[in-house]
Amino acid sequence: MLRWVILAVVVVVLTVAATLVGSLVPASGTKSYLPVAPVKTGPAPKAKIDGELTHEFGSMPQESEGKHSWTIKNDGEGDLELWKGTSTCMCTFAKFKDGEKAVLKPGESTDIDVVWKTNHTNGDFRKGANIETNDPNLASIPLFVHGKVNPPIVLMPGEAVDMHAVDSQNPKTVFVALYSPDRPETKITDIKTSKPGLLIAEATSMSEEDLKLGKIKAGHKVHIKVKQGFPIGTMREEVVIHTDHPLRPEIKITVVGSVSGPISVLPERLRMVNVKTSEGATGEITLLVRGGKSVNFEVARKPDKLNVSIEPNDSADRKGRYRVKVDVPQGTAPGYIDEEIIIKTDFPDVGELKIPVNILISAG
Repeated sequence: MLRWVILAVVVVVLTVAATLVGSLVPASGTKSYLPVAPVKTGPAPKAKIDGELTHEFGSMPQESEGKHSWTIKNDGEGDLELWKGTSTCMCTFAKFKDGEKAVLKPGESTDIDVVWKTNHTNGDFRKGANIETNDPNLASIPLFVHGKVNPPIVLMPGEAVDMHAVDSQNPKTVFVALYSPDRPETKITDIKTSKPGLLIAEATSMSEEDLKLGKIKAGHKVHIKVKQGFPIGTMREEVVIHTDHPLRPEIKITVVGSVSGPISVLPERLRMVNVKTSEGATGEITLLVRGGKSVNFEVARKPDKLNVSIEPNDSADRKGRYRVKVDVPQGTAPGYIDEEIIIKTDFPDVGELKIPVNILISAG
């Protein structure tokens, strides 16, 4: 009985399949009506570009603008339509003579500009914009610009100079090289430092050997000198250089280091964290005078929220020791103190001591 049921099901399936195939296959001699993509007929346009698709501009300074024109001609027999496509970035775009697109009759041509801005790019620069067309064989024309972007002024080793360890009783000098790739004739018009008399900066022209070694046309050396008597402690000063370069009239160089001398500061920086405003706190700094000499100290400047006092801390076998007490009074408002304590002294050739202070005061 089961065999007869299975046989009946198979017959029904085959019958349905035959019916479907018959409805899908057209009868002999009839036409198929499957959809076909429309094909444009008539004269076709043909876009022809004058020159290479990538313009090599060589080198340019930062924060400047460039422009290059391409000529596109219609060598076809139909009207050539051109319109703006995508670009690689907001700093690069195409410009038509009139509006956002152009239509060229056979034999006509037009110029299309690509404008780019170098902004703060440093090094290799490659940007582009696409021009879309109705040319059946050239739907898109990619126009690119390529070259190298330099800063208006190059500093070597950079805008931060680390003088490392400095002895307050022995002058120390370092130099910074400065030149302009796009304007070799750039001049230094003025130099100032944040500590005149103790931090000196002077400019000289690079020697022929320096220029040959750096493969540059012209440049300057700025000699930065820390003179005898510079304040002991952490050094963070500034050298400001003025030039006649229109894109970089002012350059700021940060000069850092650690100045030691006949008076040592331990620790060099006072850090206090988790100071509660309801309790206050006290920190200590030790001053060690070389040779155990007796010295007069005076607090010249301090953060407004702190109390600072200095007292001798000699022992029978240790002379020339002083204790600096830094007090955060109870009830001081929460906040962060990031300032300096300046201490003057009458020790020869030591004008003052600079002690950075970092204190975090919390509520509670």
